[in-house]
Amino acid sequence: MRARGWLVDNNVPRGVTQLLRQRGHMAVEVREVLGAAASDPVIAAYARRRHLRVVTHDAGFATRCLVDRLPCLWLRTRQRDDRARLEPVLDELVAAFDAGVSHAVLTRTGTVKFGPGDMT
Repeated sequence: MRARGWLVDNNVPRGVTQLLRQRGHMAVEVREVLGAAASDPVIAAYARRRHLRVVTHDAGFATRCLVDRLPCLWLRTRQRDDRARLEPVLDELVAAFDAGVSHAVLTRTGTVKFGPGDMT
């Protein structure tokens, strides 16, 4: 089953969650459902059970998602720029995830890259 919503990691500003929700997406924050101290394995298990895509700034967690084949959007943007960089490409990202892409990277310049080769 394909992921249907978003699980926003603790290191991602709330503006990203707000954007997702404003655009009609189901989005929950790790801090809301698992707490601020939740470990990466616990977060990954929660996302998998609920068919959620992970949104994170954490390179290690993004790599774990890649290895575990868990859908993930890795934000390589500066946190203060997250919402502004994500907003214009959100529809493209959602369409790609819906089509079966499991990993995407949003760069500091707002460029989107898809696939495991772009996770480094």
